Amino acid sequence: MTATPTTIGKYVLEKRLGGGHFGEVYLAHDRALACNKAIKLIPITNPTEIKQKLEEAQILDKCRHKHIVQINEANVFDNGGVHILVLDLEYLPEGSLEGELKNRWISIKEACTRMSCVLSGLYFAHTNGYLHRDVKPGNVLIAADSTKLSDFGLATTALSLVGSDQGYLAHCPPEFYTTGQTTVQTDIFASGLTLFRIINNINDWRGLLDNIDNFDRHICRGTLVKTIGYQDYVPEKVKRIINKACNPDPIKRYQTALEMKNALDALRFDIEWNKTSRNAWSGYAEGNTYEISIESKKGQHLVTFKRNGRKDNSKCHTCDNKVEARVQAEILISETSMK
Repeated sequence: MTATPTTIGKYVLEKRLGGGHFGEVYLAHDRALACNKAIKLIPITNPTEIKQKLEEAQILDKCRHKHIVQINEANVFDNGGVHILVLDLEYLPEGSLEGELKNRWISIKEACTRMSCVLSGLYFAHTNGYLHRDVKPGNVLIAADSTKLSDFGLATTALSLVGSDQGYLAHCPPEFYTTGQTTVQTDIFASGLTLFRIINNINDWRGLLDNIDNFDRHICRGTLVKTIGYQDYVPEKVKRIINKACNPDPIKRYQTALEMKNALDALRFDIEWNKTSRNAWSGYAEGNTYEISIESKKGQHLVTFKRNGRKDNSKCHTCDNKVEARVQAEILISETSMK
């Protein structure tokens, strides 16, 4: 793309928000309406490309849903002889879950609740005949107490629920590498892997993959989840949902996004834990406060569990080393997060 303009049409570009497929996304001020927008700038190198480049805008317009980022309008501008397609999108200042993972620890309940919202939007897109093909934390945007699926740049008409050979490769299921096709099951698999990343608070996905021997082989075989494994604080009920969504056999996965959403919605949460430091967690449930902490004393490592400030000795442990103590603390979180 040529040098990015500082203004284009009625928009004043404030800052770059990130890169979407086929274009860059900016925070822009709409001078006509006096409000901020997120706009996606897509260069048009050939006039014959315009129809193809407009597909994302048209899909978003047909998939208006409370859990899908809203498109306001789409226009083509002439910027010094270079045509640029501008998608005017809903601006969500809190950013993506990928950004949140870099800044804070996401609780089990929040991860499952936000993923339920994503699956609601995804199911709506599927029922309207579209595959997303790029479900990942970077395309899950935070909207107050809600969550919205964004970036339909790789989306395609499902037709017979089979799309073309595009998709976010690290999140593609094994059948993609043998058939070259994307289906509803592609989005289900990617949704499971997205929840896996969020629930385990993986804040450097690329770095994690680079440290796995022959990680591309695990991607092709659909064994990344098994290879990486879960943090000890993840409850078994949540693991089962993710494992089903990421099953290498598409027949054994959830058959619809709604089915996976219903599985998440059926979970009954108890204490919602948040990590406050490397060795401390705080929790809340039904008017009660909880604490888990790790403290080293005289060569021993104590895991202390408190309810409303009072120690619960039945849940306290003495461990021989810090690693064992941290595992024990996370097991306590796993055991007390669900009813």
